[in-house]
Amino acid sequence: MFFTEISDLKKTLSALQQETSVKALLLLMADAQETEPSELQSLLSLNNKPLLGGIFPELIANGERQNTGFLLMPLHHDIKVVTFQQENAASISKIQSDEVLESEGQAKSVFCFVNALWTGKNTFINTLYNELGPMVNYLGGGAGSLSFTSFPCVFANQSIIEHGAVIGLMNTPFSIGVAHGWHAISEPIKVTETQGNTIVSLNWKPAFEVYKAHVKEHANQTLTADNFFDVAKAYPLGLLRLDDEMIIRDPYATSEGHLHIVDQVPEGDYIRIMHGNTTSLLEGARLAVVASQNPDEKNNTQFCIDCISRVLFMQEDFSQELQLLNTQQEAQGILSIGEIANPAQTALELFNKTVVVAQWEDK
Repeated sequence: MFFTEISDLKKTLSALQQETSVKALLLLMADAQETEPSELQSLLSLNNKPLLGGIFPELIANGERQNTGFLLMPLHHDIKVVTFQQENAASISKIQSDEVLESEGQAKSVFCFVNALWTGKNTFINTLYNELGPMVNYLGGGAGSLSFTSFPCVFANQSIIEHGAVIGLMNTPFSIGVAHGWHAISEPIKVTETQGNTIVSLNWKPAFEVYKAHVKEHANQTLTADNFFDVAKAYPLGLLRLDDEMIIRDPYATSEGHLHIVDQVPEGDYIRIMHGNTTSLLEGARLAVVASQNPDEKNNTQFCIDCISRVLFMQEDFSQELQLLNTQQEAQGILSIGEIANPAQTALELFNKTVVVAQWEDK
C-alpha cells in the first residue's frame, strides 16, 4: 500500500491494528518526503504490531519509482523484531532462543535494515551471519540519504534509530535472486592498504593512479577529481570470490590519491575493475527475477531491493529495469544504499550496484 500523505498512512496503520491476519508490518519511506521526526514518532506510536523498515533514497511502489511517499506492506507471518545499536552490535545470541520461532529452533529468514553510514555495520553483518549461519535466508538493505549524512533512518517497532540496525526473524523461507550485470575489464589487483571505507593503495601504488590508468585504457578518458563521480559510476570494483560472482563495490570520490568507497574493501583482498552498460545491467535484473521464482510456492509476495546507484547510472533507462521487475507482479521495494542478501545459501554479503529480488509464500 502506497501513500503520499502521512495522514492517510495513519488511518490505514490504525485500521490494520484490528486485523488479526496481519502479524507484522514493513514500513518504508522515501527520503525526500522530509517528514518531521516528531510526526514519524507519532505515527509509530499508533502501532502495536512487530514493525521494521526505514528511510531510503527512493522507493519502488506499485511497479513504479517513487522519490516521495510511504510504502506499507502487511505481513501475514509471525515476526520477531530485534534492534541492534552501537553498544550491542555484537550481542546477537539472544535471537537463537526466540520464543516466536522455538518450534524450528531458529529463523528460516531474516529481514535486515541498517543505517548505511553506521560504523558498526560490517561487524554487525558478520556477527549476524556467524550466529545464524548459511541455511538462513537474509534480505535487506542500507537506509539513509544520498547526502551521505547520518540521521535516524531505521524503524523498529515504535522506535527510530540512527547508529544501528533492525532485524525481523520469520519462520518462512525466502526465494532470493541476486545479480548485477557488471563485467571485469582488468586482471586481479591486490588491495594493499585501506583505511575504513577508503582504499589507499592497489598493488602497492596509489589507488587512484592504478584505477585511473585502467579507466583511461578502457574508456580513453582521463579521470580527475572533478569528473570522478560521472565517470566512475560506470567503473565499479569487483571483489573476487571463489565460488560466486564478484561482489560489487562503488567508488564515489577521490582525494590525496585515494579511492573513497561506499562500503569496505578488505585489505589483502583482490579486486578487478568492472564495467557495464544498460544492456548488461538489464540482463542482471532479468537473472535476479528468474532466480527468485519458486514454482512450488503459491500466492507469493515479491520484494525488490535495487541499488540507487543503478538508477543514477541508467537514468531514464531505469524504466526498462522496472519492466523486468514487474514481470511476475507489480514490484514493491526500495532503492537502497547497499543491498544485503545471501543468494542460494551462500555467505551473507553486503552488495553495491546490485539488484536483489525475493519472494515468499503468503498465507
